[in-house]
Amino acid sequence: MVHVALAFLLAVTAGGKSAPDYETALAESQQECKPLVVLIGAPWCASCQVMKRETIEPMMESGKLANVVVTFVNKDERPELAQQLMKGETLPQIVVFAKQTGGWKRFSLTGMQSQSRMAQLLDRASPAKTLR
Repeated sequence: MVHVALAFLLAVTAGGKSAPDYETALAESQQECKPLVVLIGAPWCASCQVMKRETIEPMMESGKLANVVVTFVNKDERPELAQQLMKGETLPQIVVFAKQTGGWKRFSLTGMQSQSRMAQLLDRASPAKTLR
């Protein structure tokens, strides 16, 4: 628990631009009952870098991702975790886990996505919609 709090504190004090690691984000998501958004990519993947820079980061800065927990998984650094989260080998992949009646449900998109496509995915995964 101390590790989770420390990692969260470091993420917050780093200017708010860095996302927590997967384990910290997962714990925060479960504790706060917020959807978990995971961008799986790699440093050599141009689409991954563009998506992070032009879709995810602007959405975080504008507050459009305020009701979710965001993290990034580098497929090269965490191949086993990436394999567990991914469907297929195409990068980038966005995976969203959202709490619904009966447990957590997985939603995903593969390939480069715009802010509007991300918003549609988050709308589908919205707990308000899934718990009706």
